[in-house]
Amino acid sequence: MSIFSKTKIQYAAIRLLASPAKFIMLYGGSRSGKTFIIVFAIIIRACKVKSRHVMLRQTFNSIKTSIWLDTLIKVLNIAFPDLAYQMNKTDYYITLPNGSEIWIAGLDDDRRVEKILGKEFSTIFFNECSQLSYSSVQVALTRLAEKNELKKKA
Repeated sequence: MSIFSKTKIQYAAIRLLASPAKFIMLYGGSRSGKTFIIVFAIIIRACKVKSRHVMLRQTFNSIKTSIWLDTLIKVLNIAFPDLAYQMNKTDYYITLPNGSEIWIAGLDDDRRVEKILGKEFSTIFFNECSQLSYSSVQVALTRLAEKNELKKKA
């Protein structure tokens, strides 16, 4: 079992992610832990109150490979080893014990986008956002509207 220890930069990122800011962008070199710490923060938010969160990328295949089959599992195993969760491998979301859901989607599949955009979210994570069109981001942000006590964040 790995022990989860954060870097100084990841601690700074956590402070930023916990700030009152609605829109947050992390930047840095590849393999610097940005995605790991954002997924970590999303899981923390999801554990606080029953809520829905989504992680988006340009293509479904890229988010499935990078987040669903890799980073999400690593974060759950390393940082939350005792957290029970269920994986829906048909619609690609996990459900936490409190009923929270964390979804993944690519913005290249109209059917999947329609399913996602029919829901409201407390958090939207635009992974590799430089690859996304401005209009796609704007449309997705209209779904940052879930009714609960969490501050909405993207």
